[in-house]
Amino acid sequence: MVAAVVLAGGASRRLGQPKAMVPLLSGTVLSVAVARLNALGIETVVVVHPNLADAASALPCHVVINPRPNDGRTGSLHLGLEQLAEDVQEVLVCPVDRPGWDAEVVHALLSASGEAVVPSFDGRAGHPLLVRGEALARIKKLAKDAPLRDALPSRALVDVAAPFLHLNLDRPDDLAAVQSLEGWLRRGENP
Repeated sequence: MVAAVVLAGGASRRLGQPKAMVPLLSGTVLSVAVARLNALGIETVVVVHPNLADAASALPCHVVINPRPNDGRTGSLHLGLEQLAEDVQEVLVCPVDRPGWDAEVVHALLSASGEAVVPSFDGRAGHPLLVRGEALARIKKLAKDAPLRDALPSRALVDVAAPFLHLNLDRPDDLAAVQSLEGWLRRGENP
């Protein structure tokens, strides 16, 4: 069984607004991510954020409030993984501020072999990350403030045709790329 954990716990200090609430298509970066995952048949989607319970309550996902977002990404991921059923064998880790993926990227990840699979465009790794098997077990044992890469000594890179794979909603300047991303997402079956 495949599940997804959407990490939306960043403080958004540089962006100046919650990254998850950036408008995208007919919703927000968060609502579009959840809709895309659901459209791919991923029924278990967990969103981890320190204060988005109201904004995410109408979405078809499980919301986990992270009371300690300063623990970092691994701490947020731990909270999300704790919500998953025992039979979950594969987990897509989707940082909300990296919205430049589509169904083809996820299909490529799921079709690839390896415990940790990462999409690559133009020679650079991106997101989301697919983890399975022993990699999942190692992540669960990591300290909450440890870098995720400490649990993933080797990652399989999968080349994808995703020109917005490296879009990172981090600064106000990055918002200009969202309109181009919308056009790219609309080209296919993405919501």
